[in-house]
Amino acid sequence: MLAKVPVRRIDGKSSFAVLTEYITQHAAAVSHSQNVWSVKTVAGDMQGIALMNERVKDPVYHYVLSWRDGDNPSDTQAFDAVTDTLTALGMQDHQWIAGVHRNTDHVHAHVGVNRINPETLKSVYPKGDWIVLDRTCRELEIKHGWSHSLGPHSVEIGDGNTPRVVRRERNLSPDLKAVPTTRARDFSAWSGLESFQEWVGKEPAERLKRALEKPDADWQAVHKSLVIFGLEYRKSGSGAIVVDRSNPEKLHAKASHIGRFASLARMEARLGPCEPGRNIWSPERTHEQYSPTDQSTRSYRQQIEGRALRREHRQAEREALYERYMTAKTEWERTRGRTSELAWRDQRASEKERFERLRDENREVRAQIRTSTKAMNKRILYSVQAFIIATKREALRLEIHQQRTELKARHDNERPGPWREWLAQQAAANDKAAISALRGLRYRDRRRTRREVQRDIGVVTGLETPKKAILHAVRWTADSQGVNYLSNDITIFRDEGERVIFKEIGEDNIRAGLMLCCEKWANGLHISGTEEFKSRATALAIEMNIRIVDQDLKVSKRSLESQEPRRDSSFETGVRPANLVDPERLSDIYGKPLFDSAPRVGRQHIGKLLATGCNALGEAIAVIDVGRDLAVIRTSLQTATELQPKVGRFVRAQSSGLDWHFVDFQRAGPELRRGG
Repeated sequence: MLAKVPVRRIDGKSSFAVLTEYITQHAAAVSHSQNVWSVKTVAGDMQGIALMNERVKDPVYHYVLSWRDGDNPSDTQAFDAVTDTLTALGMQDHQWIAGVHRNTDHVHAHVGVNRINPETLKSVYPKGDWIVLDRTCRELEIKHGWSHSLGPHSVEIGDGNTPRVVRRERNLSPDLKAVPTTRARDFSAWSGLESFQEWVGKEPAERLKRALEKPDADWQAVHKSLVIFGLEYRKSGSGAIVVDRSNPEKLHAKASHIGRFASLARMEARLGPCEPGRNIWSPERTHEQYSPTDQSTRSYRQQIEGRALRREHRQAEREALYERYMTAKTEWERTRGRTSELAWRDQRASEKERFERLRDENREVRAQIRTSTKAMNKRILYSVQAFIIATKREALRLEIHQQRTELKARHDNERPGPWREWLAQQAAANDKAAISALRGLRYRDRRRTRREVQRDIGVVTGLETPKKAILHAVRWTADSQGVNYLSNDITIFRDEGERVIFKEIGEDNIRAGLMLCCEKWANGLHISGTEEFKSRATALAIEMNIRIVDQDLKVSKRSLESQEPRRDSSFETGVRPANLVDPERLSDIYGKPLFDSAPRVGRQHIGKLLATGCNALGEAIAVIDVGRDLAVIRTSLQTATELQPKVGRFVRAQSSGLDWHFVDFQRAGPELRRGG
């Protein structure tokens, strides 16, 4: 784990708003201090405090925590690291915002802090912050069991096999090389090429070291060892640099980038005062005239240019190959694409017509049951009809699935497949460009695999229509209270009108029961019972695109205040329709009139959230007690579901003009404690 404090802007124009936007834009999780109201207001809150101290020109403090490959901290662990580092810096009481980013190879967290303490209004400039952060990183690695990174501090095993953090001794080896500058590291990261500072520390460094090991080594031997690489050792100020003679303004590095042994002080201690090369770099001679025959393979400039040319050649080959691929796809679309499009259009029209016929048949039968005057149990007839129509719908879906499979196989046999599949076909035909491109893709996959954590945490497979029919093997028997549905003479579920009770936990049995429930209650289902049943039934319902409501909605004043959901003691494991919110009944219970609050920019309501769910029309609503009235707010189904745990608590609803945004109003900010 490493910590980095980015260099401050020279112009002093750091901005809380810009930093906050950067932190939150791609964050997987966001947290902030208790002395700011929300993520949306954090920049304004920080700026308001900063304006109270006019002497501080740049109140924005920013640092980054980065974890190593293989470490995958949870959001809780990441924010624990943030609070520990803030404490180490002495800024734990300041306003801050942090975001965990998981969009790169390494998990990292950005932290933005206000230097101004909101209580004392004094500014904090942590002394030696990068040293303090590095020590805290080692302590966090021990605390959470993360792998250790190299830095000014290291972790050692002390007495009693106890790990401890110690300050590392400096490496004084003469072979140690200076760290490349940020600009050189950025060049390597963006171009994928080796920087000049890294390059001089390899073969040129080895050549110079061998020259210095000779008994008769002198300054001319130094210059001759470097000339074959197109390099020159020069004195610069109090030190020395090594430059590429072909482009000295751009290609230059400190002598210590070769190694500490090449620093000016060490070289002069051994060879005497620095001397320029004699008859090596003559003004009348050009670089190419003097260089040896292998100069084009030894000079950094020539190596980079050669790599760039090879890269450009490969890129041109790939572009030509991709053009062939797109041409093949275009030709297929021109010759056979129209035929395939018409066939699929006819198939979709046929599917729509068959489903509509099935729907009309169901409506007709249900209308006959509803208008029948015969003395019979209509609840049983409705259940049997739902089972019959579900059986026919299942058979129709299987038939359509088979037809689509055959149609796809018939029309896609000559169509060019995905890019990688097409490359494999061309490579099998001994196309050298395709072989090279395919090899490049495989190398890229291997590099990605090495960077990824090799840890199996689960398996995900694609969803598709079941290959076998389920309901056709189910039989039913009726009694005065309901209908039993049996498979292999065993009751798997029972329809009692207002609920369906399950007797078996098998996947096919649950799926069959959910098909029946979906036909009975289109607005959604409530699942209760054992944890195993709820887990399996919910997963299958999601797969079958059935809406699930996870919590009973309260319909009495007592239950609204106590937050105790109603339970039916006789109902063990089963499915029933999702409870609906009845605003009229809430109005009667609380003795307050209702009013529909239309979304309008700037409109907000603060009050107790009484209920959230769907009304009789299937619209997602939330009902808030705002004092004299009950506000009925129409919102999205997702928002209504997320609000269910907040029923009975004070919230603030803010309108953006199109939708409503709800925030918990019981949170204690700097001076805000309403709703407690």
